[in-house]
Amino acid sequence: MACVAVIPARRAERSIRATLESLRLGNRGFVERVVVVTSDGDPTADIVRRWSEHDPGVELVIGARPQTAGAARNLGRLVAGQLPAAAAPADEACELLLFIDADCRLELLGAQRLAAELQQRGLCAATARIVGSRGLVARVRHILEFKEAASVRPAPARWLPPSTVMLCRADAFDRSGGFVDLWPGEDLVFAQTLRDVGGRLRRSDEVVAVHQHPAGTFEMLRHQFRLGRSSAVARRLRSMPGSAWTRSPWLALLLLPGRALRIAIWQAGEGSAAMAWTLALSPLLIAGLAAWTAGFAAGCARPQDAPGALERRGAAAA
Repeated sequence: MACVAVIPARRAERSIRATLESLRLGNRGFVERVVVVTSDGDPTADIVRRWSEHDPGVELVIGARPQTAGAARNLGRLVAGQLPAAAAPADEACELLLFIDADCRLELLGAQRLAAELQQRGLCAATARIVGSRGLVARVRHILEFKEAASVRPAPARWLPPSTVMLCRADAFDRSGGFVDLWPGEDLVFAQTLRDVGGRLRRSDEVVAVHQHPAGTFEMLRHQFRLGRSSAVARRLRSMPGSAWTRSPWLALLLLPGRALRIAIWQAGEGSAAMAWTLALSPLLIAGLAAWTAGFAAGCARPQDAPGALERRGAAAA
């Protein structure tokens, strides 16, 4: 079973080495190729290029301009489908696609274990549990973005697993039409589309990846605004949980207390330590929720034509 990893990378010069090490050393026996998609002038490209000079299993793809994560993953899948698999006939090449962000480290043999779960459970995609890096801001971002992905408790039935670390059947990817030209939020549309075409997705309880959040309170707030805006855009592009909230920017404002309550309930179920951290970090959490809500309201008010244009401009400016 051939497996090719696809990494969308933008200004990932501080984390890309650890990501490549986790794939080319810790998962080398299963992940046959790694395709890194970045843009011309991005310092990430120099690091990947030097790595590829000594490791032919790493392929560097450079675009003329910064791309959204959705567009970069689609380009990576196109390139991956053209790569010869070392241990499989040509018609079986790229049977599995491992999408992994450039700031994630997959555990030892994690890809192979995800593939085993995917096969045994008849899934179209399986995602790893995502644990966060240290630091107060990183912990806040993890609670806001990855609390369901980090937990060993069953995720809500309608929860859409992120593509931060996702192993996907290539044929399921092709049936879904791939990712939309969006970032962030492209994984919401992708996961919902997989379900809409009859696929089953599941978060693994056993396989773990470490996500390294960027430092800085301002960057956290800026990303929460972007995430809220693109979350609204994603829900306007495709019917999914929460789509009804995009009918009005004013209706979207009710999401702030609603999300705060949902976080409190979820964290209480995680145990006393998780709830203590949530209470201690509540000022930062509320600030992050406010930024996300403002972004969501902006996304609700945005015209629906040219759905990727704003996200492409944001990717170029970030």
